[in-house]
Amino acid sequence: MAQQDSVRIEAITQEGRSERPSDRSRRVAEARAKFRAIRLPYPRQDELVAALDELRLTGQLSKGQTQGGVRLIADTGSGKTVGAERFKAYVEAAGEHTPGSQPVVIATVDGSGTTRSIPASILKAMGVPRPEHGAEPVLWMRAFDALERHETQLLIIDEFNRAARRPTMSSAIATALRDVMDRGIVPMAFLATEEARDVFRRSPDLAGRLDAPVTMDPLDWLVEEDRDLFESFVSGLDDQLVELRILRTSSGFAIPKTAQTLCEASNGNIRQLCRIIETALAAVVRRDDPAIGIDDLADAVEDWSIANHCISYNPFREK
Repeated sequence: MAQQDSVRIEAITQEGRSERPSDRSRRVAEARAKFRAIRLPYPRQDELVAALDELRLTGQLSKGQTQGGVRLIADTGSGKTVGAERFKAYVEAAGEHTPGSQPVVIATVDGSGTTRSIPASILKAMGVPRPEHGAEPVLWMRAFDALERHETQLLIIDEFNRAARRPTMSSAIATALRDVMDRGIVPMAFLATEEARDVFRRSPDLAGRLDAPVTMDPLDWLVEEDRDLFESFVSGLDDQLVELRILRTSSGFAIPKTAQTLCEASNGNIRQLCRIIETALAAVVRRDDPAIGIDDLADAVEDWSIANHCISYNPFREK
């Protein structure tokens, strides 16, 4: 029905009739929602998915023994969380777990940076009622019980870098999580930004239990493999915008000069790239234009990238 409404509104605007502001707002909102729902294959995430699956399967074969872990330290917007969610969906879709169990749990550390916040985050991710109820030892026992009761095969700690915000607490947090592995409860993966390196540096006992780090560096246009990956990704976005009838014609993101400038403007960061394109998309849909042009991308870099201090200049304006 939403798609039919979109087509109807498009026809009205093309015929030159007036459009209510509320209709225009709805068109833009629908376009943004459809764009954000796009999921494209991304090889860097495939490497993360493979590492997480190896860790999970190893844990299954060594139940009750000391469990291992892995860490991925990468910039915000590199695709860590999306990769973890892809892995969770992949495991759940395989159907090799007991009905009602939670084979993969993704717990996001909150901003308080306390040891108490970690078990509370685990309980919240698992949907346990009153996840913050009880003293810290009680919260940990509740978390252990939930992980075992729901037959969790892998626990992913997202935003682990937040543990570094309170240095006096970070070592205690690391020790508590190390104990989870030592008890043989579940293997663990840590997703974080550079800030987390200090936590691992101050906690050699935890770092020593982890496999070789997984990397997810920004894409570098000067590296052929990265360039091919970036061109493939923006080409896929372009195709999806047309296939989903968000736009009427191709925007030419994969044209070499355009792709190179997009890579520079986004710092090779997938989230920044998507925000640039979404910002341009909103303006184009608002005007009811058929595709995103170079000027739209340039304006989007001004309005989003520079405004958010992701980059200090506009590559589209300087070329």
